[in-house]
Amino acid sequence: MIPMRYVIVGTGAIGGTLAARLAQHGSTPPLVIARGDNAAAIRAGGMLLRSPDDEVRVDAPVATSPAEAELTTDDVLVFTTKTHQLQTALLEWVDQPVRAAAGEVVGTAGELLPVLTALNGVEAERLAQRYFRRVYGVCVWLPAVHLAPGEFTVRIAPVSGMFIVGRYGLPSADDDAGADVELLDTIRSDWERATFRVHLVDDVLRWKHRKLLANLGNAVQALVGPGASDDISRELYRLAREEGLAVYAAAGIGIPTDDEEELWRGGVFDVRPVPGVDGPIGGSTWQSLARGSGSIETDYLNGEIVRIARAVGVAAPVNEALQRLARQAAAERRAPASVTPAELRKLIGLD
Repeated sequence: MIPMRYVIVGTGAIGGTLAARLAQHGSTPPLVIARGDNAAAIRAGGMLLRSPDDEVRVDAPVATSPAEAELTTDDVLVFTTKTHQLQTALLEWVDQPVRAAAGEVVGTAGELLPVLTALNGVEAERLAQRYFRRVYGVCVWLPAVHLAPGEFTVRIAPVSGMFIVGRYGLPSADDDAGADVELLDTIRSDWERATFRVHLVDDVLRWKHRKLLANLGNAVQALVGPGASDDISRELYRLAREEGLAVYAAAGIGIPTDDEEELWRGGVFDVRPVPGVDGPIGGSTWQSLARGSGSIETDYLNGEIVRIARAVGVAAPVNEALQRLARQAAAERRAPASVTPAELRKLIGLD
């Protein structure tokens, strides 16, 4: 296995959980890229990670900008931002100098470093490939939360999450034929030692398209709240998912079966209460509203279904409405659960 330093770009729920577990169990500490209060908290007191089975505080080096990272040829960039934030991050990193062991600059990050896109949706890989030669898609199944600086919560244990990883696009004739195999084997070994389950695949977007269907309910959860499990909320998610499946069929997009997913997820995703964590807990879209960030990822979730539908000449009215309503809620900095399920159903135009 080759020694690598993982540079975690975006220390939110996913990046923070991954970085904390790597720091806890790895031989080479990851480099955490964080800003503001989050960076200050990690520098002052380390990263606090809670799960149903443990609570750990680990130290990890922090950089607040690409220049501070001082990249070397042993680095792997792991982008864990939201998809709507990725373009800005890619531009910040692509032209950063990369140094060899002796200290001389041998190229740029875009030319030399592998990039992992560990975020929701199916657009990240296409965005990254414009700038980086070696792009590896990551389908993320990790129920984690980040609401306070330096603190992260993962809601399953003892496995902390599952990653499905694969090369995006084909290697060029100049690529080392064995580089992909060595890199992916090292990632699997390092991340599984850090309590994650890792599967290596040839067609990662097939899995990311399936995960996208699960994320179509994110907007519903954010708008009506994570505790809303009434019939209307379930109906809205079902309608959004069925619409997504119909759009996939019209576009000829295939996804793994329920049995394939259960084979890998089975026995892993037992979400349990986390000691010391009270109040409602939602997914990534809900967290954007809870933090009042002013932006939201649903243009690349429900909005991806809308984009595909328009490309093949079909309609996706439920996802289009959810996309619009979630975006407006974020722009107006409304808190989660700003509408009731019945009100949301009416706003979508189902009454």
